[in-house]
Amino acid sequence: MVKEWVYCPRLAYLMWVDGEWADTSETVEGRRVHRATDQGGGRLPAPDKPPDSGDGSFRIRAITLASERLGVIAKLDVIEGEGSAVTPVDFKRGRRPDVPEGAYLPERVQICLQL
Repeated sequence: MVKEWVYCPRLAYLMWVDGEWADTSETVEGRRVHRATDQGGGRLPAPDKPPDSGDGSFRIRAITLASERLGVIAKLDVIEGEGSAVTPVDFKRGRRPDVPEGAYLPERVQICLQL
């Protein structure tokens, strides 16, 4: 919802408060893909127990994180990690936009919240 709010607060309100929503072929496909990849949900390894991958790296799908301080909940597509360093990975449909930052502002805000 944060990504939608950054894109257009009015549209976010209509979608998430008023329930005004019309599916498109892209949203239907996205729901189908997420249904398949989100099964089981992921869990981060305990800080004192690194994953048993041999090299200390890990890749976890469909993990939900929350921050009470910020008042946000995020469901991440993938978290990749090595040791104590982690990187959120968010998959998008289509080509990367041709902007200097590599992503539009709403997507950058979304991934920053996941960090």
